[in-house]
Amino acid sequence: MIPGPDQYLSLLMGAATLSDAELEALGVEILERFRSGVRGLLVPAESVEPYKQRVRERMTPGFWNDLVGSEDIFFLFKLADGTLEELTLSEENRETIAALCSALNGDPLERTRDIPAYFAANPFYREAMVAYYGVAAERPGTSS
Repeated sequence: MIPGPDQYLSLLMGAATLSDAELEALGVEILERFRSGVRGLLVPAESVEPYKQRVRERMTPGFWNDLVGSEDIFFLFKLADGTLEELTLSEENRETIAALCSALNGDPLERTRDIPAYFAANPFYREAMVAYYGVAAERPGTSS
């Protein structure tokens, strides 16, 4: 899916106590449900800040979540000690984000270093990454 200019995609992980009803009350649409309990969401721009606040409060330490839009990719990391790191992808912090993704997801830094390509490996984000960030189509057998 390619969200509109005032929408973001998010794969909500590590926040099982954040209910569907709470998400819907924020105006967040649940697009997909995965067996692991992960939910694929469409977040309208006006709901980004309240959504991020709920994720900050409910995310289990050791997880991270993101919001992918046409111009920004926001990251919320909750480290094992409960420390929160919130970053918007930029050239200045690309390596920091890649290192945090690698540490929390267990993927090698070589894989996480190119964030758009890393996200394009996930079918939920693939179309948006191609449309917004010009990422080439993923090679077969390399998706996560």
